[in-house]
This record gives sequence, structure tokens and C-alpha cells, in this order.
Amino acid sequence: MFEVRVGEAAADKVTRTYGPERSAGGRPSEWDFWSGPLAAALIGFRDFENLLFDFYPEIRTLHIIDPVFGALVFAGVLVEPGVVEIADFEVDPDYWDMIEDDPND
Repeated sequence: MFEVRVGEAAADKVTRTYGPERSAGGRPSEWDFWSGPLAAALIGFRDFENLLFDFYPEIRTLHIIDPVFGALVFAGVLVEPGVVEIADFEVDPDYWDMIEDDPND
């Protein structure tokens, strides 16, 4: 099992993207992100050696579907033996539109 950390750039991105408070319109907060999809990513990257990679085995991705944030991709980097840093994440901006258009609804 790997130790997993959140990198400074990823942590800063969470703060810049969501902010400390939920909005009046229901936009989630930084805390919601840390306790939801980012917590799931911290657990998921513990199994780093079993995640798929494209070109470099030191960089792997983890895909998460969250009921509030939708579809996300996290990038983890092996920074030293046994230690993975979550370096970045992206939220799929089209996920909720795609779900709305699902003919099986």
C-alpha cells in the first residue's frame, strides 16, 4: 500500500476553484471537494501499482464519479518509492449534460 499526499498545486486548485463556503445557489465548497472526491482519490491511489498508465509508469490516473461533482480524473505521480502525490485533477464540464441526455432515464 502506498502513502498518498495531495500536492501543493492540486490543493491550491481546489481552493481557487471552490472557495471556503457553499454558494447560495448550491455551488459546493472546498470542504465538500476535500471530503468527497479528493478523499476517494486518496484511498484509490493507495493501490497505485494496479492502476493503468499510458506512457510513464510513475504517472497514473484515477477516474471517479461523484454525486455532487460529477466525473473527475485525478493524476497521481510516484514522487519517491512508496509515496504518491496527487498532482492535479480535472472535472468533466459536460458530464451532467451527458447524463441529462441519457435515453435510459
